[in-house]
Amino acid sequence: MTSKVSGPRKNSRLRIARPTANDGSRRRALGPELAFGAAVFASFAAWGASTVTLPPDLIMPVVATLFLGFAAVLAMFARRDRDLDSGQVTYADVAGALTLIGLCAAATIDPDQMVRLVESGHREN
Repeated sequence: MTSKVSGPRKNSRLRIARPTANDGSRRRALGPELAFGAAVFASFAAWGASTVTLPPDLIMPVVATLFLGFAAVLAMFARRDRDLDSGQVTYADVAGALTLIGLCAAATIDPDQMVRLVESGHREN
């Protein structure tokens, strides 16, 4: 006894539902890219400003905190905007990239540097 496998016919065309450029989805797709660019620009601008205004031991902790803070904010956007379209960059992708950058910046912080920061904070109090 042979069984027939049900499926689409050879001559039938499968339709895939994809948004078109006219429905505004293309405009919305730029949101994560713009958020990433703005977060990176703001963090690098703060990095440049902190090299002039802050002590050298405090620069990398500030930069790492900024990147991780932006990642946390964009993760909240990702939680709110759960797009299932994996073909585009999402807020979750951007939050993950910023987290990676922030953790790499935090990895460059010397433990002795943090000890000096904590000790200087206790001396001022």
